[in-house]
Amino acid sequence: MSSSTRPQLKFGAGERWALGAAFAYALTNIFVRVAVRGDINYLLGVSLRATPVFLFSFAMGLSARRRNPRIVSPFSDWRLLAALVGYGILTFVIANPLLFAALRFGGVLVTTPVTGTQVLWAGLLAALFLHDHLNWKMVIGMIICVGGIALLALGQSGGAPVSPRWWLAIPFALAAALCWSLSGVLVTYAMRRGVNNFQSLAVATFSGILCLNVYLLASGQVSLYWQTPLSVEGSVLLAGVFNTAALVCVTTALSLTTVASANTINSLQVGIAPLIAWIFLGEQLNLLMGLGILSVMVGVMGVQWAKGGATGR
Repeated sequence: MSSSTRPQLKFGAGERWALGAAFAYALTNIFVRVAVRGDINYLLGVSLRATPVFLFSFAMGLSARRRNPRIVSPFSDWRLLAALVGYGILTFVIANPLLFAALRFGGVLVTTPVTGTQVLWAGLLAALFLHDHLNWKMVIGMIICVGGIALLALGQSGGAPVSPRWWLAIPFALAAALCWSLSGVLVTYAMRRGVNNFQSLAVATFSGILCLNVYLLASGQVSLYWQTPLSVEGSVLLAGVFNTAALVCVTTALSLTTVASANTINSLQVGIAPLIAWIFLGEQLNLLMGLGILSVMVGVMGVQWAKGGATGR
């Protein structure tokens, strides 16, 4: 790769927005962890957390055609709509409840690095279904991530876990990451055919919220909305606000800098969230766990950097 095409890492306005996204995504998991400590129903929690994201993406989607008259409506083709509904179900009905469960059993220190491997599965699935390029640098990053997860599990097994069944967080978090990656393939399919990103997100979040609440209503659990302590509901709503802030930050970052730079810096959330949990939530961190988290973060950043170098601005 020549010097003219090699991605250059700098720290300008776009990188600052990407760093803001990393902190916002990290705080999203921190406040979900606080909520699950208060024993919230996972489906209710996911619905509440998704609400700020839906409201924001819906508002932005309404003005999308004015900003770009050439966008394609998500309702113009049943395949586009099906892809976005599938994205919503995978993300909000399956993956996010798994995330809540992982945070409940394993805490932030175990869950966040494992879910950070989403970029690995996304790269593999994009290469398989969307024919995206998979290079040797990405493969090395993936291997480093897998080694980091092994170190993290080994360190946690010899430390002071947040619950006796902490190990459940690893398969739950891996399953969530895989679902997010599958949903990424679906939303990429829609956006590559001209659907606006905010309209895509609005359709997906609405589909997910609708499915969750239909289930709560049918199972007689809708009363949980007013039976759950306000402090617990407030935590997941705040997580949703930070999730929305992260969306704004990363979208702005991508408009100001390269994909490689923005996504690489945004990957710092893999290390930021465990650090905050260690300092403020009292989750126990030992040397092996620290090395595992660092390895996952390096691997994820490496994969993002290798991916972004090919896609450019």
